[in-house]
Amino acid sequence: MGGLSIFFHIVEREFGKFFSNSVAVAIFIGAPLLYGIVFGALYTDGQVYDIPVAVVDSSRGAIGERIVDGLRDHENIAVAGVFACEQGLWDSFVRGDVYAIITLGPDFDRDVLMGRMPEVHVRLNLANMLVANYVSGAVQHVLATEETTIRTGAMIRSGTLPAPTAKDQHSAFSVHFSRYFNPSGNYLFFLLPGFLGMVLQQVFLLVTALSFAREAEEKTFDELTGKTRSAVMIVFGKSFPYWIMGMLMWLFSLHGILYWYGVPMDGSPAALYGLSLLFVLSMTSIGILVSAAVPSQLKATEILMVMAAPAFLLSGYTWPLSQMPQAVAAVAKLIPTTHFLEAFRKIILADASMPHLLPEAVFLALLAVIPFAATILIVKRNMRA
Repeated sequence: MGGLSIFFHIVEREFGKFFSNSVAVAIFIGAPLLYGIVFGALYTDGQVYDIPVAVVDSSRGAIGERIVDGLRDHENIAVAGVFACEQGLWDSFVRGDVYAIITLGPDFDRDVLMGRMPEVHVRLNLANMLVANYVSGAVQHVLATEETTIRTGAMIRSGTLPAPTAKDQHSAFSVHFSRYFNPSGNYLFFLLPGFLGMVLQQVFLLVTALSFAREAEEKTFDELTGKTRSAVMIVFGKSFPYWIMGMLMWLFSLHGILYWYGVPMDGSPAALYGLSLLFVLSMTSIGILVSAAVPSQLKATEILMVMAAPAFLLSGYTWPLSQMPQAVAAVAKLIPTTHFLEAFRKIILADASMPHLLPEAVFLALLAVIPFAATILIVKRNMRA
């Protein structure tokens, strides 16, 4: 057999081996297509719309109403409510139910008309810098438009200035921005915690994929059933080491890497460690489930890596979940990282406590319990086989 024939034989053989691996074929052909469609769908509109903000206006005068109408008309923001006082709004601000609180000063309309230049105070949530930029730009645009309208109208009526130059004179009110939750806009504080969470996810899925799959490939599952006939005991025992190692790894990330780079962690320790534990439990449960269902280390790893690859973009950490197509958002909610990173950012940047994090905690608990229970059922089936 000549050299060229040998070469073509090797090529043909490799093609055959590749196409005999259904998971590899699905990944190679399907992943670029699927990820391209999904990622494209995330950014179809190219900008963020209807970001909720709250307005505090105790005077409810005509000028305040025009400002509220301007905010409602702006495509990037949505007025979640107009309130007489700020009581109770802080919790909504921390939870991310509203991304800005826009407060008009007491007797706002009267002070504007009397030339006292009252203040508009804008509290801005910078936990998500992309969202904050859209909110800031929208609010500034609306306020600047209203201020120009007020100044121009007043001066034309008084006859003090011709209309073309009125817009360049005298401020009707002042605007003060207070920035919270990463007030310096530090990109390291914004991105590093999310990247560390994603690294933990990748490591967990890679390692746990080998757990039951290794038992099947090495035919050592009988060693476990020889010790106990309790599927619960087997699944709990095989999961426990990963819970311990996962928490130790994450604690090192928290108190080592994040501390080293000065990322603030001023939130509730109970909330921080509680959510971290739920995240570790949920990631372990999903990894163990796939490992039990797919008795091949290679295929289990491939499946989990396909699941993990788009998780960061789907998590809502950078692009808000509310801006995703509903089908994509529904898939994103099945990924533990989505809920953990949202809660984690609130804890370390917004000083959130457990009452602010209940939705994320409930989802993480469900994503820990349901796959764990499914794994027990699979192990019971394998024990009967």
